[in-house]
Amino acid sequence: MLRKPLSWSVKQVCTMINKGTITFDNPLQRPAGQWTDEDKSCLIHSLLDLFMLDIVALQVKQEKGNTYDILDGLQRLTNIHGFKNDKWVLTELPKIKLESTNELVNISGLKFSELPEEVKDEINGYTITFKAVELEPDDDEEEVVREIFRRLNKGTKVSGEHLALVSAQKNVQNFVHRVITEHKLFTDVAKFTDKAVLKSDKQMTVLQSIIYVSGLDFCTFAAKDIEKFFMTNTITDEVLNHTEQLFDVIANVFNNEHNKFCTKINISSFAGFLNAQDNQEQAKDFITWYSKNSKPGDAYKNNCGAGSTKKEKVNGRIKGLKELFDKWQVEQEQRQEQTEKEDSQAIA
Repeated sequence: MLRKPLSWSVKQVCTMINKGTITFDNPLQRPAGQWTDEDKSCLIHSLLDLFMLDIVALQVKQEKGNTYDILDGLQRLTNIHGFKNDKWVLTELPKIKLESTNELVNISGLKFSELPEEVKDEINGYTITFKAVELEPDDDEEEVVREIFRRLNKGTKVSGEHLALVSAQKNVQNFVHRVITEHKLFTDVAKFTDKAVLKSDKQMTVLQSIIYVSGLDFCTFAAKDIEKFFMTNTITDEVLNHTEQLFDVIANVFNNEHNKFCTKINISSFAGFLNAQDNQEQAKDFITWYSKNSKPGDAYKNNCGAGSTKKEKVNGRIKGLKELFDKWQVEQEQRQEQTEKEDSQAIA
């Protein structure tokens, strides 16, 4: 592994992002959009008044030159790039002193395009330092990236949910990253609060669903035990593909539209339930019905409250859905028989 200090101006970095020379594809990076407006504004103020921490990237050789996959600094770079493109407005900030003239300037409440030209020039000219890592032939990319992540976050509070993803193999990491950023269930349908997104609940929902589909034994659904599960088990692409197919089904059940019933615990439970059913069409119809007719304390909800990560509760949710499904099927058959009886009597 070779270490390389590199530096580019903000203007150069934004051009590299536009060209795809700087990428944000590493599955261990949390998606963009984690920061508040105050956090983002403080970053821009830091470029003008203080400094910004270094960026860590994996240098990847391509046919037409190197690309730099960001391992630490995604939020910083995407927010700078967004500000440069007028995607957001600065909050209330202390005045900044221009290096060129020592003049105090108020930049609060402004977009980039609304800033004085001198301020724009100072932002564009700010030098961002990169710590680039270039792999050597004998390096294991997966292990190098995982170790960098561990060391970057040593002493820093990182959610157990995110560490569970770190423990997984590369195919699982890539799958989770792609699903939560591209699949309609997670981009359009599911309900995740800002706090849940920060805690990596989307990633955990996918990991729990994979466990259900894999059929492999697990200890609990607590983050530390899911971390151990993915550290010790190999997940095949077949399992991942089937998990995604189940996500397709769940998204279609809710007509690909935002639905408050699509939460972390319900999505993974529905995936586990659907995985165990032979009659997928009936199972889909049942989920549609249940999402509108669920009741507190029923066979499923009884396993969703306190202690919901315990193994008996995790398995109890699938058993509860199956119990309610069987009852629903009987009622459906009875209604069908009654309808047919009434129709025959009407004809007679």
